[in-house]
Amino acid sequence: MLSVAVIVMNRDRPDLTNRVVEQIQQQGNRPEIEKDLYVIEAGSRVPEGCSKYMTHRFRDRRYRGRYYAFNRGLTWARGRKDYDFYWFVVNDIEFTPEEDCLSKLIACMHDEPSMGLIGPCELDAKDYRGAAPESGRNWHKAATVHGLAHLIRGEVIHTVGYMNPRFRYSQGAGSEYAYKLYRQGWFLAYADCATVHHDQSGSTYGKVVPISRHEYQRRANNFAIRYLTKHYGENWPELFSSVLPPDVEVNTFRWQQDVWSNEWKRNWKEVCPWFWKSGSAVKCFFRSLTVSARS
Repeated sequence: MLSVAVIVMNRDRPDLTNRVVEQIQQQGNRPEIEKDLYVIEAGSRVPEGCSKYMTHRFRDRRYRGRYYAFNRGLTWARGRKDYDFYWFVVNDIEFTPEEDCLSKLIACMHDEPSMGLIGPCELDAKDYRGAAPESGRNWHKAATVHGLAHLIRGEVIHTVGYMNPRFRYSQGAGSEYAYKLYRQGWFLAYADCATVHHDQSGSTYGKVVPISRHEYQRRANNFAIRYLTKHYGENWPELFSSVLPPDVEVNTFRWQQDVWSNEWKRNWKEVCPWFWKSGSAVKCFFRSLTVSARS
């Protein structure tokens, strides 16, 4: 019997979470798979923001991000027992209909004992290199895997740990984690035989956090590049690349550094709206005085 802890996190998006949980319930229903579901509410409003499948909830007024929530879920799961696999699933994806993604990911893991982490490929993948599926193969090695539905081997979780919860905006966490896994002799993979669709409209910015997509991305990029540079040096892509085996098809580390180093201008009207509203009110007041004086 293979035990799997399925950990889903929600923050005020019960519509998305309920949908993805109901899709998960249709997967991995085999005699050899024992599946436990953990739906983690990361500070969701009660009751309107919570999923009907909620199992655990914690307070998170400022929202510390996906990986903080997943780490809390992992703590609750391991408080019950140590599992053979842990499946971390975000709520803004849709699994391909009639495709048992979980069973396929587990089957890929059985192919290679050194495979520490695998995720499904993405349909219409544009922003994540190496994530597109190719026919005729079950999986391929990857430098990093987009964190939508990571299946991680229990031995990896129990020895290496999980993603760093300090990455509040997610960007960079997967790169650091990939380096740690490869350094310990594990490898990461995408499953070409299993696919998901990622909703690019955004489940976080403007919804669960009161900032725009632009500002969220700006903060994510800034934190990722500063953290990785501080802890691993200016040449962190070379350091991370040094542990990759030669059959990794796409090395994403240098590309990630280029993307995250690209400066995004801060929208001060969004960051300090009270200041700009006050300024507008003052301007309107003086304009009214000018108009009154002329009349």
